[in-house]
This record gives sequence, C-alpha cells and structure tokens, in this order.
Amino acid sequence: MKDEAFKLLIKSFKPQLEIVFNEYAPILPVDRSQYPLTQKLPGPFFDPSRVSRSTLKYDANGNLLLRAGDYVVPVMTYCMKQEGSSPNGHIYSLSKLEGTRAVMIRELNLLGSPKFNTQDLQIVYWSLQAGLSYDEMTKESQEIINEIIPQYKPLLKESFLSILEKKWNKVSDNSNGLISSLEESSESLLKELGNVGQKIIGIRRFKARLDEVGNDYSQLSELINTTSLTTSLKKSDTSWSQISKNVYARFVTSGHYQEIGFVQIRILKENQNRVINSFSGDVVSFELVSLVGNPGLNSIQPLAFSPLYGYAGVMALPVLLENPLAATMVLAAVLTANTINWDTFFKLLDLLKYSSDTQVKEEIGKGINVLQEAHDELEKPLKEAGIITDKTKNTSTNEKTATREYSKIGGEKEQKKDFDKLPGKMHTASDGTEYKSLPNGNNVVKRPATDKQAPTLEVQSSQNDSKNYEKLRIKVRYL
Repeated sequence: MKDEAFKLLIKSFKPQLEIVFNEYAPILPVDRSQYPLTQKLPGPFFDPSRVSRSTLKYDANGNLLLRAGDYVVPVMTYCMKQEGSSPNGHIYSLSKLEGTRAVMIRELNLLGSPKFNTQDLQIVYWSLQAGLSYDEMTKESQEIINEIIPQYKPLLKESFLSILEKKWNKVSDNSNGLISSLEESSESLLKELGNVGQKIIGIRRFKARLDEVGNDYSQLSELINTTSLTTSLKKSDTSWSQISKNVYARFVTSGHYQEIGFVQIRILKENQNRVINSFSGDVVSFELVSLVGNPGLNSIQPLAFSPLYGYAGVMALPVLLENPLAATMVLAAVLTANTINWDTFFKLLDLLKYSSDTQVKEEIGKGINVLQEAHDELEKPLKEAGIITDKTKNTSTNEKTATREYSKIGGEKEQKKDFDKLPGKMHTASDGTEYKSLPNGNNVVKRPATDKQAPTLEVQSSQNDSKNYEKLRIKVRYL
C-alpha cells in the first residue's frame, strides 16, 4: 500500500515540479522556442564565398544592423548544459534563448569574449545554467560577473536549487514521509521524476565538481563528451530557421563547443517583423546573441554564440589558426572598420603571421599596406618642412608597429629649429609640453629630453581623421 501511495504521489508531483522548474529555470529547454524550419531557402543558392567579409554594424543594444542580402558571422560557441555530449559536426536548428538568466547569458555573449579567456567564460556559463548563486561561484567567475554584468548581481543572491527546494519541501512536508526533502532525496528518487529529475541530478553533479576542483576548466570539461557521432549528414544539409517572414538563419559547424562556427543569415527585402527584429527603413536589427543552437536531442549540448568581431571588439584566438575562413573574415572586418583598431590588427598579425592560407596572407598584406600609407600620410608635414628627407635614417626596428621612427643629429637645438619650421597654432599642455596643431588637424608634440631618451618631435593623428588612425605615430629623435 505504501508503494502504491508513493507511485500515486510521484504521478501527481511530477507535473507540479515541472511547472515550478520551468517557471524559475535559469535556461529553458530549447525545443520550447524553436523557430520554424525550411530546407529550401527563398531566392538563389546561398554561397558563402560571395558573402561580403567587411565589418558588421551594430545598434546601441548590440544587435546587428543588416540590409537585404546574405551574411556570414563567425562565432565562438559556448556549451549550454553542465554535462552531456557535444559531438563534432552536429546538425543544429535555431531557437531563442529563454529563462530567468537568459538575459545574463545574452550580455556575456555580447560583451564577454573580447575581454576574458573563453574557458573562464565557459565556467560562468555553466554556473549560470546550473542556477548557482553569486557566492557559490568561483572567484574568477565572480570577477567576470563584476566586470560584465554587475547589474544582475542582485538576481544571483539565491540559487535556483534553493528556490526549488522551498517548493519541493512543501510537498515533502505534506507527504507523511513518502517524499524526503530535496537535500535528502536520492538520485533514484529524482530519476522517478523524469527529465526534470535528471536536470536536478546534473546541477548537483556540477556543483559538487566545482566545489571539488574550483576554476579548473580541464577537469570541469570532463563532464562533456566531445566524441563525434556517426552521421551521413553534411553541413549543407543544415535546415534554415525562419526567424521572421523576411529573415532566415542557420548555424553550421565542423566542431563542438568552444570552437568556431558560422551563423549564416539571409535578409529578404520585405518589411515584416517579429520580436527578435525591428526595422528602420530597409535595415533589419538582428539579435544574434539571443539565438541558441538547438541540437534536437536532449543528450547533446545546445550552443550559445558570441561573435568573433563586432560590438565589444575582436577576439584574437589561437583557434583562428585552424580556421582560415574565420581569420580572413576577422582581418577584413578590422581593416574595413571606420576606426581601425591597430592594437587588434597587431595581435592578429602576431597570431597569424605564419599562416599558409592565401586569403589570410592577402588580408595581412592589405593591412601592412594600409599601415604604411597611413604613416606616409602622417609624416608629410615633416617632409614638406624639410625636417626629414629620403636620406633621413629610418631607425624603426619593426615596420609592422604603430610607430615609425627617425633619428637626426643636433639635440635640442636642432629639435627647436625644426619645430619652429612647422606651421600651426602653438599650445602648451597641462604638464608644460609644447605642441602645434597643424593645418590638417594633426598634432606635433615637442618632447624634451629625459634621462632615458633623447628629445623628440612626435606627429600624432587627428581625432577627426576619417579613418582615425589612433595610436599611429611618427617620431624623430634628436641625438
């Protein structure tokens, strides 16, 4: 009789628990928010080789601004469950990220990757999905929360299991001892509760492992199986998800989580919209960072997407070496931006300089040419004033840097003489340093000698320059 009473209680408790679980779940099952699928894309065949590789524009909320056409966005992928499988080359559809912590993960997708190590970020993703409180997270994860999403810390005071425990224990108290408290419940009892019970087991296991190994990604990742599945499907077989009447997208990958994949997008010319999109004229606002790769199987990880370049900067990742297409697209994006971020270009240059890929080499060559042309333009006033000539010694140890250097004989006396030759309005900085604003808007700074360096004239780019070559310098040292 007790066994029969237990079975009846479990049968009635199971749907109640599922309702409560989904109401407070950090991340909801992706099958609840899947977009409609179509195998045939409206219009011509989608050809990634014809897609523009220039920079992508974002609105103030971090959404892509896209006109009608085809796009490919390289993304870093993050695992959206604490345990399970993430096989190479799996076929995904697209869903929308939902749950009480979905907005936090969206912000991490948008802002986190250019600032923090992807493995440290992955531990934050796992911790958020497991519903851990802020105090239960590792110190490293807390630092990322503090930097990227401090506004959500009040929502992390209580863990998901703590919230669930309060609801669970009400049933436990009324079960006359048939159902134990959540803390005392065994895995065998939780398994009786189906999918929700399995999720609770997964959260428990992750929390125990985190308490055991701390912020050790190599050990935490052992909970994820990356063994490839045997499949006859190809990336080209991936269905398209219809995000709205005029917006289609799909995610294609050869790898697993923590590797690079590609979100392919087609924008049609019709002006129809859905929650995920808004329009200004013929521009669509596309919220990439709220999408999630839906594996179609509960045992396989959903994947979140963080653009390799865009709103928060550029990710200079070692895995770019293994993905020439992504490397080419990122380099092109940096070099076609309204403001060229030379620090990022130099990081990518250092990372990719030994790449044998033709397209990567071509983009690097373009970047070097742009850099040389920018320096040539910056030093024009010095040549026009006769301060440097083709015979002046270029002492730059590396032309692939932000500064081009020359040396002249004569010390401070020659420095003053050359400074006086230059046209422009004289200014004095707060520290007493003299500089001139040249007619073209650039500045020339007259730096005095120090114990460690000779006096210099330094030409700096104007902030109003159409390309804004910030940090590029021409330096003339007077020995």
